[in-house]
Amino acid sequence: MIKLTGRNIKISRLFQLSILFLMLGIVSTLAHRHFKHAEVKHYILGSDMEGYYQYLPFFFLHEWDDFDHLPWAKPYEDGKSLSVYTCGVAILESPFFIAAHLTSVFLQLEDQDGYSNVYYTFIFFSALFYALTGLLFIYKTLLRYFSEKTALWASALTFFATNLYYYTIFSPGMSHVYSFALLAMYIYFVPVFYEKPTFKNTTFLILPLALATLIRPTNLIAAIYFILYGITIIPLLKQRMLFLIRKWYLLLLMLVAGILVFVPQMAYWHKVTGHMFFYSYQNEGFPFILKPHISTVLFGARNGWYIYTPMMFFASLSLFYLVYKRMYSSLGILLPMIFIVYIDGSWWAPTFSAAAGYRALIDFLPFMAIPLAYLLQQIYNSENKFLKNMITVLIVFLVFYNIQFAFKYDSWLWWDTGWQWKYLLRIFQF
Repeated sequence: MIKLTGRNIKISRLFQLSILFLMLGIVSTLAHRHFKHAEVKHYILGSDMEGYYQYLPFFFLHEWDDFDHLPWAKPYEDGKSLSVYTCGVAILESPFFIAAHLTSVFLQLEDQDGYSNVYYTFIFFSALFYALTGLLFIYKTLLRYFSEKTALWASALTFFATNLYYYTIFSPGMSHVYSFALLAMYIYFVPVFYEKPTFKNTTFLILPLALATLIRPTNLIAAIYFILYGITIIPLLKQRMLFLIRKWYLLLLMLVAGILVFVPQMAYWHKVTGHMFFYSYQNEGFPFILKPHISTVLFGARNGWYIYTPMMFFASLSLFYLVYKRMYSSLGILLPMIFIVYIDGSWWAPTFSAAAGYRALIDFLPFMAIPLAYLLQQIYNSENKFLKNMITVLIVFLVFYNIQFAFKYDSWLWWDTGWQWKYLLRIFQF
């Protein structure tokens, strides 16, 4: 926040850190492009990224009938094509797309079709904006329980020690940073709702959850946190249910708001298929639902969460301890994490194929920030200087490990090839 004090302008430390974050993001991208010789369009086009993005140029610059033939989509009946991707990411990117198009028109650039470097650059800034938004809401949530210093460091490590870094800086067209930001906002507004259950706070609570669900339907699992927030014993759960029943009109508002968020997607599905609701993934599903590949999700050589984001292994240990101590609504965190790992392990491609680490769990990192912050607080409040020094060295190493992996990651090695551990060892080659 910027405050005017007399003739001087006082800029808060948080604002300064936000500017620093944006600068680091830009520098990281420029460095990656230099070393990888990558064009900016590669950060937006191709694979899932183009699937999310294509709604924008077709909505703003094409006719409605063109939606029958989106370019990055699967063949459908009568020569049509159907996108497996929902429009949630496009909705969040739309202000930046509009700004890019207005810039193209103002500068009289030749390419004003949504597929030029101006548009791609604005989408990159979109990812940076939502990453920063998510981190700020995590910071605000952590301030409820921890010191400013602990909240700040836990928020920073959520970015720099996880693959959120990669999917913000080097792959900003993917959905994960957008879901991350939305779930961080949702988690922040859950206690706000219970402190003051008004229509306003209900709207602030449900809209990010509904949008996150539109982006990835499995994000609806996060609703468990809303039910179990502050619950430590069974009698409290009964009271919670009675409270929600008494506030039935707010639950109705949640339902209506959630449906309204899905209207654009339902319009697209109806346009192509004739149905308001449609499973767009078609032949892709959850064949391992009875035998989920949990070990693949957590410890798999290809993208295992704890292998490629080891910071989350320590945060998970902290989470189990918090559940044991019944602290910080930890049961409401543990159950969504268990369910999302189970669902991801049941997916037809439990490794999520070409991915820089286990990308499907990035969306739920806001939940893990709480046990991570508790772990940091306990360590750095300790009087054991040796322990604190050793942990500091470990944290520096894990940040280095994560950033090195982001620069060394090569999707061709991760995509349907025989895996070899020597690929991982490339992280330590300069």
